[in-house]
Amino acid sequence: MARSVFLRALRAARATAAMMGVAVALALVAGVASAAFGANGDAWRLGVRNAATAITDLGGGQGVNGPMLRLTNNNPGTDDTALTLRVQAGEPPLRVNSGTRVDSLNADLLDGRDSGGFMSNSVYMLGSGQERQGTTLGDGTKVLSQSCLPGDRLLSGGPASVNAASRVLDSFPTNTTTWQARVNDSAVPGGDSFTVVVLCADQ
Repeated sequence: MARSVFLRALRAARATAAMMGVAVALALVAGVASAAFGANGDAWRLGVRNAATAITDLGGGQGVNGPMLRLTNNNPGTDDTALTLRVQAGEPPLRVNSGTRVDSLNADLLDGRDSGGFMSNSVYMLGSGQERQGTTLGDGTKVLSQSCLPGDRLLSGGPASVNAASRVLDSFPTNTTTWQARVNDSAVPGGDSFTVVVLCADQ
Protein backbone atom coordinates (compact mmCIF):
# COMPACT_ATOMS: atom_id res chain seq x y z
CA MET A 1 0.00 0.00 0.00
CA ALA A 2 2.71 2.42 0.99
CA ARG A 3 4.73 1.47 -2.10
CA SER A 4 1.73 2.16 -4.37
CA VAL A 5 1.21 5.63 -2.84
CA PHE A 6 4.92 6.37 -3.29
CA LEU A 7 4.85 5.42 -7.01
CA ARG A 8 1.80 7.60 -7.67
CA ALA A 9 3.49 10.55 -5.97
CA LEU A 10 6.66 10.00 -8.01
CA ARG A 11 4.69 9.98 -11.28
CA ALA A 12 2.89 13.21 -10.32
CA ALA A 13 6.20 14.90 -9.50
CA ARG A 14 7.66 13.88 -12.86
CA ALA A 15 4.63 15.20 -14.73
CA THR A 16 4.78 18.50 -12.84
CA ALA A 17 8.49 18.86 -13.63
CA ALA A 18 7.86 18.22 -17.35
CA MET A 19 5.11 20.83 -17.49
CA MET A 20 7.31 23.38 -15.73
CA GLY A 21 10.10 22.65 -18.23
CA VAL A 22 7.78 23.32 -21.16
CA ALA A 23 6.55 26.54 -19.56
CA VAL A 24 10.10 27.77 -18.98
CA ALA A 25 11.08 26.93 -22.57
CA LEU A 26 8.08 28.83 -23.95
CA ALA A 27 8.91 31.80 -21.76
CA LEU A 28 12.51 31.82 -23.01
CA VAL A 29 11.44 31.62 -26.65
CA ALA A 30 8.92 34.41 -26.21
CA GLY A 31 11.49 36.51 -24.40
CA VAL A 32 14.12 36.06 -27.11
CA ALA A 33 11.60 36.85 -29.84
CA SER A 34 10.44 40.01 -28.11
CA ALA A 35 14.05 41.09 -27.57
CA ALA A 36 15.05 40.45 -31.19
CA PHE A 37 12.26 42.30 -32.99
CA GLY A 38 10.78 45.72 -32.43
CA ALA A 39 7.22 46.06 -33.70
CA ASN A 40 4.60 48.79 -33.98
CA GLY A 41 4.40 50.76 -30.74
CA ASP A 42 7.70 49.42 -29.37
CA ALA A 43 10.86 51.40 -28.87
CA TRP A 44 13.29 51.38 -31.78
CA ARG A 45 15.79 48.65 -30.89
CA LEU A 46 19.34 49.25 -32.10
CA GLY A 47 21.44 46.49 -33.60
CA VAL A 48 18.47 44.24 -34.43
CA ARG A 49 15.73 44.01 -37.01
CA ASN A 50 12.69 46.23 -36.39
CA ALA A 51 9.39 45.45 -38.12
CA ALA A 52 6.65 48.00 -38.75
CA THR A 53 3.45 48.07 -40.78
CA ALA A 54 2.79 51.79 -40.27
CA ILE A 55 4.82 54.94 -40.90
CA THR A 56 7.19 56.13 -38.18
CA ASP A 57 6.93 59.93 -38.04
CA LEU A 58 9.69 62.09 -36.56
CA GLY A 59 8.74 65.75 -36.28
CA GLY A 60 7.61 68.58 -34.11
CA GLY A 61 5.65 71.78 -34.14
CA GLN A 62 8.70 74.03 -34.51
CA GLY A 63 11.36 71.52 -35.52
CA VAL A 64 15.02 72.00 -34.65
CA ASN A 65 17.89 74.12 -35.88
CA GLY A 66 19.91 72.03 -38.31
CA PRO A 67 19.17 68.43 -39.26
CA MET A 68 16.37 66.51 -37.59
CA LEU A 69 18.25 63.22 -37.90
CA ARG A 70 21.97 62.49 -38.28
CA LEU A 71 23.50 59.11 -39.17
CA THR A 72 27.27 58.71 -38.74
CA ASN A 73 29.28 55.67 -39.77
CA ASN A 74 32.92 55.83 -38.66
CA ASN A 75 33.83 52.29 -39.68
CA PRO A 76 37.37 52.28 -41.13
CA GLY A 77 36.31 50.12 -44.09
CA THR A 78 36.10 51.43 -47.66
CA ASP A 79 32.59 50.19 -48.55
CA ASP A 80 30.58 51.81 -45.74
CA THR A 81 27.65 54.19 -46.01
CA ALA A 82 25.57 56.10 -43.50
CA LEU A 83 22.27 55.10 -45.13
CA THR A 84 20.89 52.41 -47.43
CA LEU A 85 17.43 52.68 -49.00
CA ARG A 86 15.84 49.53 -50.43
CA VAL A 87 12.58 49.27 -52.35
CA GLN A 88 10.96 46.96 -54.85
CA ALA A 89 11.93 47.23 -58.51
CA GLY A 90 10.37 50.22 -60.25
CA GLU A 91 9.74 52.19 -57.06
CA PRO A 92 11.65 55.38 -56.15
CA PRO A 93 13.91 54.95 -53.10
CA LEU A 94 13.44 58.58 -52.04
CA ARG A 95 10.86 61.37 -52.23
CA VAL A 96 11.35 65.05 -51.45
CA ASN A 97 9.03 68.06 -51.34
CA SER A 98 11.59 70.70 -52.30
CA GLY A 99 13.32 71.62 -55.54
CA THR A 100 16.14 73.44 -53.76
CA ARG A 101 19.64 72.39 -54.83
CA VAL A 102 21.46 70.08 -52.41
CA ASP A 103 25.17 70.92 -52.25
CA SER A 104 27.65 68.03 -52.64
CA LEU A 105 24.89 65.62 -53.73
CA ASN A 106 26.44 63.77 -56.67
CA ALA A 107 24.49 61.63 -59.13
CA ASP A 108 25.96 58.99 -61.38
CA LEU A 109 23.21 59.13 -64.02
CA LEU A 110 20.54 61.57 -65.16
CA ASP A 111 17.59 59.88 -66.86
CA GLY A 112 19.87 56.88 -67.39
CA ARG A 113 22.61 58.92 -69.10
CA ASP A 114 26.13 59.80 -68.05
CA SER A 115 27.13 63.48 -68.04
CA GLY A 116 29.17 62.84 -71.19
CA GLY A 117 25.91 62.24 -73.05
CA PHE A 118 24.78 65.85 -72.63
CA MET A 119 25.99 68.82 -74.65
CA SER A 120 27.07 72.01 -72.95
CA ASN A 121 24.89 75.06 -73.56
CA SER A 122 28.04 77.02 -74.44
CA VAL A 123 29.49 76.31 -77.92
CA TYR A 124 32.09 78.05 -80.08
CA MET A 125 33.83 77.76 -83.46
CA LEU A 126 37.53 77.60 -84.24
CA GLY A 127 39.31 77.91 -87.58
CA SER A 128 36.97 80.34 -89.31
CA GLY A 129 38.93 83.13 -90.95
CA GLN A 130 42.25 81.51 -90.03
CA GLU A 131 43.38 80.09 -93.36
CA ARG A 132 46.57 78.04 -93.09
CA GLN A 133 48.66 76.15 -95.58
CA GLY A 134 47.91 72.45 -95.26
CA THR A 135 50.49 69.68 -95.10
CA THR A 136 51.28 68.57 -98.65
CA LEU A 137 51.40 64.81 -99.15
CA GLY A 138 53.34 62.88 -101.81
CA ASP A 139 50.31 62.63 -104.10
CA GLY A 140 49.85 66.40 -104.16
CA THR A 141 46.91 66.46 -101.73
CA LYS A 142 46.91 68.60 -98.63
CA VAL A 143 45.79 67.69 -95.12
CA LEU A 144 44.80 70.08 -92.35
CA SER A 145 43.41 69.45 -88.87
CA GLN A 146 41.76 71.68 -86.29
CA SER A 147 41.20 70.83 -82.61
CA CYS A 148 38.95 72.19 -79.88
CA LEU A 149 40.44 73.79 -76.81
CA PRO A 150 41.84 71.29 -74.27
CA GLY A 151 39.13 69.52 -72.29
CA ASP A 152 36.30 70.55 -74.64
CA ARG A 153 34.18 68.30 -76.85
CA LEU A 154 34.05 68.23 -80.63
CA LEU A 155 30.52 68.51 -82.05
CA SER A 156 31.16 68.89 -85.78
CA GLY A 157 33.62 70.22 -88.32
CA GLY A 158 34.65 70.51 -91.95
CA PRO A 159 36.85 72.31 -94.49
CA ALA A 160 36.27 75.94 -95.44
CA SER A 161 37.72 78.55 -97.80
CA VAL A 162 38.64 75.85 -100.32
CA ASN A 163 39.50 77.11 -103.82
CA ALA A 164 36.82 76.34 -106.36
CA ALA A 165 39.37 74.51 -108.52
CA SER A 166 40.23 72.18 -105.64
CA ARG A 167 38.25 69.17 -104.48
CA VAL A 168 37.61 67.90 -100.93
CA LEU A 169 38.63 64.25 -100.85
CA ASP A 170 37.67 63.37 -97.28
CA SER A 171 36.58 65.09 -94.10
CA PHE A 172 36.13 63.33 -90.75
CA PRO A 173 36.84 63.53 -86.98
CA THR A 174 40.07 61.80 -85.96
CA ASN A 175 39.11 61.70 -82.26
CA THR A 176 36.72 63.41 -79.83
CA THR A 177 38.46 66.79 -80.14
CA THR A 178 39.95 67.04 -83.67
CA TRP A 179 38.57 67.27 -87.23
CA GLN A 180 40.69 66.56 -90.30
CA ALA A 181 40.16 67.36 -94.00
CA ARG A 182 42.14 66.40 -97.13
CA VAL A 183 41.95 68.53 -100.27
CA ASN A 184 43.19 67.84 -103.83
CA ASP A 185 44.47 71.22 -104.99
CA SER A 186 46.97 70.08 -107.60
CA ALA A 187 45.02 72.05 -110.20
CA VAL A 188 45.81 75.30 -108.40
CA PRO A 189 49.17 76.80 -109.50
CA GLY A 190 51.44 77.15 -106.51
CA GLY A 191 49.03 75.31 -104.27
CA ASP A 192 46.07 76.49 -102.25
CA SER A 193 45.42 77.41 -98.68
CA PHE A 194 42.28 76.42 -96.78
CA THR A 195 41.04 76.00 -93.24
CA VAL A 196 39.19 73.45 -91.15
CA VAL A 197 36.43 74.77 -88.95
CA VAL A 198 35.30 72.95 -85.80
CA LEU A 199 32.22 73.43 -83.65
CA CYS A 200 33.03 72.67 -80.00
CA ALA A 201 31.17 72.44 -76.70
CA ASP A 202 32.73 74.26 -73.76
CA GLN A 203 32.92 71.53 -71.13
